[in-house]
Amino acid sequence: MLKFSMLTIAMVSSYAIADDIEHISVYANRQSQPVNETLTSLTVLDREQILKSQVRDLPALLNLVAGVSVSRSGGRGQLSSVFVRGGNSGHTLILLDGVRIGSATLGYQSLALVPLEQIEKIEIIRGPKAAWYGSDALAGVIAITTRKDERTELNVSLGSFGQAEASIGGSVKRDDLRLFASVGSAHGDGFSATTNGDPDRDGFSQHYLKLGADYQTKFGDFGWQSNINNGFYEFDTSWGGDQADTQQDSHQLSWQGDVLGTTQQLRVSRSVDEDTSFGDDVARSLFRTDRDEVDYQLSYDLARDLTWLVGSNWYQESVQKDAPNYSQAQRTNQSVFTGVSYQWQQWLFDSAVRRDSITGYGAEQTYQLSGGYQLTDALTLRLSQGTGFKVPTFNELYWPQYGNPLLKPELSRSRELGFDYQHGAWTLNVTGFDRDLTNHIQNVGDSLENVLLATVKGAELTVAWQGEAWQSGVTYTYLDGKNEKAGTDLTNRPANKLAWQIARQWQDTEVGLTAQYQREAYSVSYPSTAELGSFVVWGIGASHQWQQGLTFRAKVDNLFDKSYQTNLGYQQAGVEFGLSVQVTEF
Repeated sequence: MLKFSMLTIAMVSSYAIADDIEHISVYANRQSQPVNETLTSLTVLDREQILKSQVRDLPALLNLVAGVSVSRSGGRGQLSSVFVRGGNSGHTLILLDGVRIGSATLGYQSLALVPLEQIEKIEIIRGPKAAWYGSDALAGVIAITTRKDERTELNVSLGSFGQAEASIGGSVKRDDLRLFASVGSAHGDGFSATTNGDPDRDGFSQHYLKLGADYQTKFGDFGWQSNINNGFYEFDTSWGGDQADTQQDSHQLSWQGDVLGTTQQLRVSRSVDEDTSFGDDVARSLFRTDRDEVDYQLSYDLARDLTWLVGSNWYQESVQKDAPNYSQAQRTNQSVFTGVSYQWQQWLFDSAVRRDSITGYGAEQTYQLSGGYQLTDALTLRLSQGTGFKVPTFNELYWPQYGNPLLKPELSRSRELGFDYQHGAWTLNVTGFDRDLTNHIQNVGDSLENVLLATVKGAELTVAWQGEAWQSGVTYTYLDGKNEKAGTDLTNRPANKLAWQIARQWQDTEVGLTAQYQREAYSVSYPSTAELGSFVVWGIGASHQWQQGLTFRAKVDNLFDKSYQTNLGYQQAGVEFGLSVQVTEF
């Protein structure tokens, strides 16, 4: 039975919410559906909303989303951990254009250097989706769709701490063939983030490139694209080394077509995640994951309102680190999955089941059952239950004198109950949830063990209003996550978050004011533990369309220079200024 300790409110901002009913989700149920019909706690942010937010990077954008909190080890380019509904950072699957990405050594994808300028749309799916996607989708899925610019667009931005970025993209179409490309570069001097470490600035730089093609034929649509993202960042640690080179690449070939009344999709992909740290008098330390993947699915409309989907997925992870290497450096995951979506009068139903066979672990079965009822044209009630799992990382299994090759996969069961309301200028979304996590992997002494139980419970509520000239929203978020064996709160998960936003439009000019509040949170920086203090940060921004195809934007974050931390030992930036210009017609 669902347990609710209090009601939580969470939102992106009013402009990012009021249009949800118009958005299409591709990843919630592995097929295109209107957001209001998915029976899933879901936020979809398109390109316009990303631009309006004027955030400096992807972690800052995600921190505005319902049910998501972010712990940062400094400014842009530094390590950022993303927690969805209180899960660990490795409990959220990251998809880039449908391709599974991330490190199999660390168990998660660092999003600090994923360039916002290349993103067309983001789906933030909250709640387990392991029945569709397998391991890692225990707490949710973040699905990023990159841009395929139909027009040439140039973006240039400057900001505090020496930040500068420039990118350009466009496409060429000839009959049924379209070629698209974009390229960009970013740099920042950074600031001294550590409170008791080296008082030096920790900067970053990156260069990113996207190339691709789409070809339409009578046999279906064929596609190719490559995302190449190489970077460099500086950091402070207690174990030596303060610089790192990064590589985050993905490549894919895809096909989609209609065959004998069915819709079929096939994707063959390869992703690379590499981090090589180094420093003065410190040997280079390499961590690399190569992942090859084949994904296939078929959907068929059994009746007017009944859709059946079946598919299979295979991927192989190969890892490498500097000596000593892991005792095992490769594993394979093979899976089959199926599900149905059904609508009958006011009733909505979704279900999915999946079986994963993993090297060294045998098989894991997961499921998800969701039901909804449209009480009125504006109000829908929904209920869902699902399971998930997370396979231990290579570090957790095989790190010398620390790893434990006997670790079992983490297992979860989640439940949620919610309702969605939209009428006129008003939007209201309420969701309560709880999750039990068994075999939770935790430090016990000098090694890792599966502890008995961790629990998470909370709720999400969004209230927003959007008029012709004004738009506004306010949120309050509550989360209760416990390590039941240790009797402690889960680290870096604030129990309460408050957000408020208001914006005013005057013809071609928009001005907005934001405020974010976060209550204290339990944090650990080995061997120290502490309560991070609560804080309030304000921001103000403006945009102006000077003429057709030319837009200027300005933003001030942390308006009153508040000193605060979201990760123990790492100070966040003070006042930050940002200016940008967008040119779409030359």
